[in-house]
Amino acid sequence: MFESSISAAEKNFISYLPKTSLYYEKNRNFSLDLETKKNTTSLLSPYIRYRAISEETILKKVLEFSGPNKAEKYIQEIFWRTYWKGWLEHRPEVYSDYLDDKNKLYKEFENKKYYLNAVNANTNLSFFNKWVNDLKHNNYLHNHVRMWFASIWIFTLKLPWQLGADFFMQNLLDGDPASNTLSWRWSAGIHTKGKNYIARKSNIEKYSDIKLKPNENLVENEEPLIENKDYKISNLKINNLSKISDISYIIIPTDEINILKDLNLNNCNAFGGFPKVDYNDHNFSNNILDHIKNLVLSCYKDDNFYRDTLIELSFENYYQDLDKWIIKNNINTIHLPYVTQGNWKKIYKKIIRKYPNINFIKFNRDYDINSWIYSKKGYFKFKQNIPEIISNL
Repeated sequence: MFESSISAAEKNFISYLPKTSLYYEKNRNFSLDLETKKNTTSLLSPYIRYRAISEETILKKVLEFSGPNKAEKYIQEIFWRTYWKGWLEHRPEVYSDYLDDKNKLYKEFENKKYYLNAVNANTNLSFFNKWVNDLKHNNYLHNHVRMWFASIWIFTLKLPWQLGADFFMQNLLDGDPASNTLSWRWSAGIHTKGKNYIARKSNIEKYSDIKLKPNENLVENEEPLIENKDYKISNLKINNLSKISDISYIIIPTDEINILKDLNLNNCNAFGGFPKVDYNDHNFSNNILDHIKNLVLSCYKDDNFYRDTLIELSFENYYQDLDKWIIKNNINTIHLPYVTQGNWKKIYKKIIRKYPNINFIKFNRDYDINSWIYSKKGYFKFKQNIPEIISNL
């Protein structure tokens, strides 16, 4: 379904641009176009997730092509990802608690039949089983399907939301720690306390080509889950990059694949790839790891922007190769693009501890800085500030 290359990402984007206005607004909630049987959305999330194409790049193109009013709904959807990331950065304990909970719950549920039935497409809901198989084989589900899936997992199948969120992260090409964790919390009714999302037969049948069988019953009147914990907002340490030209050596995390192109910086020395041993917040399928690797290789091989850039890549022996890169170039200062919650937080910590004599300089994208200041509360509060964020692009 997805080609793990920058050319495929760019083709998807260009071909969908004419649909970012009226078509998207009218059809985005349908799991597929009922006439063409094709997806109604742009299918860019497996590339945006790793910033092979950044949110800022997409927004600029969409604004130029359609303008802020015609493409309002599409623009807002792009900003959801930005908002989720900022919200979770202000509350990092939400993510660490989720990881702890899902690890404990997995040990408790790994042999329970009703959990195994769910993840092996063996429930009494045939359409849900199809979603499970689609997720495993295509590594993607439409956003509306994800909402239905999460609600049915929590309220009909009575399974912990943390294990559902983990199942998604294991299998989604676009699995994002912030968007995924917080969307599952929202469905459960603990993100916006007291407001859960209920999947209804009428809604599923209206927005998909699915007709539920008479014996396929959903729980449609369940109360939201309760979480007896309030998370305090942490202040973010923002690191402005005063001079891009100061970057001589940089480590490029796979969450920021195209950071050099976005900064228009191609005369530095970079180290990229990822250490499989520490890319382990979840038990990622090989499809996910291969997608990341191939996307990295494609971005630097297939884009002329990088033809004169020195980039060393490593996947199998990441830390050993990083050691060689540092020694070979006699490096004493390394720039690090800011990373949000997920695998790269701990990878950065490990690298920094390993090289106490190197000056590591973290820096944020201006786009993130200008957006996350509005990510402390709800999305609708954030949405009011989208025009101002856009003006700073």
